[in-house]
Amino acid sequence: MQHVRKLGSFSGQQPSVAPLRVTTFHPSVPEQVRAWARRTLTAETVAEVIFGSATIFLMTALFVSFAHALAHYTIIPLP
Repeated sequence: MQHVRKLGSFSGQQPSVAPLRVTTFHPSVPEQVRAWARRTLTAETVAEVIFGSATIFLMTALFVSFAHALAHYTIIPLP
């Protein structure tokens, strides 16, 4: 302990009164969304969203295919 000096005993050096810098860690946006989804969404809700999205996609594909068929195929009238 003989070689240890107090901070104020150096030549003209005063102890700092400014607070230390604090760096906070913020997770990225995908990590925040993932954490929010785990907290709020249930397996049932996720399944409903998947089935709803698949239904909308399939209905859109069916509508587009019917529109394409009506535009490109000749309709023969019945006698």
